[in-house]
Amino acid sequence: MLTEKIKEYLEGNADKILPQYEKDYKKRLEELGFSQKKNSSFIEFMSVYSDEYYGSEGTLIDFMLDIKQFDKSQTMILRKYDKINSKFFSLLISESDDYLLYNKDDDSVKLIEAQNMKQLSNDDYYDKKWNSFNNFLEDFFELN
Repeated sequence: MLTEKIKEYLEGNADKILPQYEKDYKKRLEELGFSQKKNSSFIEFMSVYSDEYYGSEGTLIDFMLDIKQFDKSQTMILRKYDKINSKFFSLLISESDDYLLYNKDDDSVKLIEAQNMKQLSNDDYYDKKWNSFNNFLEDFFELN
């Protein structure tokens, strides 16, 4: 679940997805292996508030729009050409030089800066890491 601090911020600074799409978005995330047990804050954010957002690490991609055709998504491009592990999903727009990856296995987010892009296939490498999606959002939206 998203923290109250994040929810309060989003209520004043973001539009919610129309309710009829929330169910479809949650189903799509489930099809891609996301679970309420491990990924509840990620699922809530993406199914209720999915959009492009500018923050401390760049511009977040409209994730749900990107994965609508998953075989053409940012994530699939990185998996195909840069050999990222299937547990990672790309969060930054393609125009960004850096890489922001969500780990669906442990709810963490890692940043790999452009100059280190050769490390994309190294599961353990990061230039910056957040231990949970909530921690990432609080930092990204500068709520700390």
